[in-house]
Amino acid sequence: MSRKRTQQDGKNATARPALEAKLRLLPDSPGVYLHKDDRGRVLYVGKAKRLKDRVRSYFQAGSEHEPKTAELVRHVADVDYIATADEVDALVIESQLIKEYRPRYNVRLKDDKQYPYLRISLGETFPRLSVVRRVAADGARYFGPYTDVRAMRETLKFAAGCFQVRTCSLDLPDRTVSRPCLDHQIGRCTAPCVDLVSPSAYCLQVRQLIAFLDGQDRALLSELKAQMTAHAQAREFEAAARERDRIAQLETTLAGGRGPAMIGGDADACGLVRDGTDACGVILRIRGDRLLTAHHFLLRDLWDHTPPAFLAQLLREYYPQAGDIPPLVLLSHELDDLATWSAWLTRLRGRRVDLRVPRRGRRRDAVALALKNAAFKLGERKLRDVMAGRGRVEPGDLALQEALGLHRVPETIECFDISNWQGRETVAALVYFKGGKPLKARYRRFRIRNVAGPDDVASMEEVLDRYYGKLAAKLERPADLVVVDGGVGQLGRARAVLARHGFADTDLIGLAKREETIMRESGPLQLSRRNPALQLLQRVRDEAHRFAITYHRLLRDQRTTASELDLIPGIGRVKKLSLLHHFGSVARLRSATAVELAEVRGLHERDVARILSYFADQPERDTHD
Repeated sequence: MSRKRTQQDGKNATARPALEAKLRLLPDSPGVYLHKDDRGRVLYVGKAKRLKDRVRSYFQAGSEHEPKTAELVRHVADVDYIATADEVDALVIESQLIKEYRPRYNVRLKDDKQYPYLRISLGETFPRLSVVRRVAADGARYFGPYTDVRAMRETLKFAAGCFQVRTCSLDLPDRTVSRPCLDHQIGRCTAPCVDLVSPSAYCLQVRQLIAFLDGQDRALLSELKAQMTAHAQAREFEAAARERDRIAQLETTLAGGRGPAMIGGDADACGLVRDGTDACGVILRIRGDRLLTAHHFLLRDLWDHTPPAFLAQLLREYYPQAGDIPPLVLLSHELDDLATWSAWLTRLRGRRVDLRVPRRGRRRDAVALALKNAAFKLGERKLRDVMAGRGRVEPGDLALQEALGLHRVPETIECFDISNWQGRETVAALVYFKGGKPLKARYRRFRIRNVAGPDDVASMEEVLDRYYGKLAAKLERPADLVVVDGGVGQLGRARAVLARHGFADTDLIGLAKREETIMRESGPLQLSRRNPALQLLQRVRDEAHRFAITYHRLLRDQRTTASELDLIPGIGRVKKLSLLHHFGSVARLRSATAVELAEVRGLHERDVARILSYFADQPERDTHD
């Protein structure tokens, strides 16, 4: 976007008296600001160390903004703010407001749902293990959230069998039953409901379960082995055998779940991978030397933020609802003001939390593992989206990304084509492909208004300017890839138009018809005719050409069939074609009788009367003219 356009945007924004007055009165303190449109809808929520400087920077004439920021500023009609005591309070309020308003320009969770937790009700005499969807300040211990529900169910099944903590809803000891339930009979509960276990022995089971979920493997196994030895020395061989079986069960489970022994303590490793407007964040919960769980979250941003913005939103969404927060959080990307984020997490945990971006060593290996898993999860989701509704993966989309070096998989493609006939009736067509297939609801056709003669380059510029101007006004985005039919001239004009409307970061190519050369801003590219990427582009381009030619023929047919029959009231296109087909010419129709006209298919008595009346008055009208 040019400096002139950015300056103009700033002047337009500050020209509104109410907004300009608010900007002058902004406090010089930390806080949260809300950008709103002319209808009062919240477009963006952000935090600032100094509201005065941060908010006014959006509207200063001469400021060079990124295209997406300039697009945001162009739609801001009002600014509201909340001043806070410090930056940590600003971070807390920012997170709350993003969840409440879900602004269009902020990063958001793609799947906005409540993930399950394992809850142990420590406030009861006989605590119980249950699955819940929300964390409450009720003194219970929460573990989660579990984004993989199947993994959570497996953990619950193992915990119930190994530690025999109850999962029922009985309010013990106030409410009891006459006999134990099926869980006791199959070895999943020690039946405190019928006093088969003392409160102290049961609480030992609960404490061991918490140690297992906390990842305290070595301490737990040492305690169980000590219990087994004590039972054996007391000649309680059945109890010793039960402890032996529990130890074997735990060792088998833990051997399969050992993670990378790289942290030397408790930590979360957070990795984020981005593909265009989509991203996936993975948080590995490492406790001791064991990788307990891996939580993944899919995020979406319609305006293509940077990876740190995605990562910041991941932290906002996850940690206020996390079952436990470790003393160390490892990040894959640097965040602005790590001290503020550390203070926020410290407040949530109640004890100090450090945030680090490791550069080497075992901690860096843990983050690399999180990044690897994030890439896998994002790839799975992309493939699922592509496969939905058609049963197989289209190789062209993936081949296009590889061949053109795009930073995202082009799941959607827009292609423009120009058509004219001997320099007249110039038209343009837009076709839209999604997942390798045409989406005809997004097709558009245009008549060229402001270009005289067969100038394909100028015609392409006019069409793109009209189309992307409307998209920008509606706060919509172009397709992942824009294709123009033509060479360097069309490509240059297209890039200028996209930048003018705030879409400078959109992937753009041209495709020449004869040589089948892909025109890129970095230079031309020739692909094998067997390459799936070129074959997909050819299908898209040919469909655009077909759609443009069809529209051009329609206009030519309308011009060819235009005649003085168009002047007869009540005679539309269908009846006009029927008359010309029946009589062959207007001259023969002029001399037709009422009986002959009545033989024409689709004509009614009133139509016959209108035709006879029109031609009866025609000589007088011609003479008068």
